[in-house]
Amino acid sequence: MILLDLNLPRMDGRQVLSEIKKHADLCTIPVVILTSSDAEQDIAKSYALGANCYVTKPVGLEAFQTIVRDVEKFWLTVVKLP
Repeated sequence: MILLDLNLPRMDGRQVLSEIKKHADLCTIPVVILTSSDAEQDIAKSYALGANCYVTKPVGLEAFQTIVRDVEKFWLTVVKLP
C-alpha cells in the first residue's frame, strides 16, 4: 500500500499517481490518497488517475493517528489483495 499526499514538494502527487499506475510492476499496489484537500476536483482527478481511495487528513494529531490506523487496518487486514 502507498500513502500518497497530493501536495509534494518536487513532483505533484497526481503526477506520482499517474506514473505508478503506468508502471506494470507497480500498478497493482493500492494507492491511498491522504491529503489536506477536500476539493471535489482533486477527489475526482485522483480517482480518474487510479487512486484506490481518497482520505482527507483531519486536523489534530490524535485524529490523524486514528485515520492512519483505520486505513492500515482496512487495507492490511480486511481487503484481500493479490
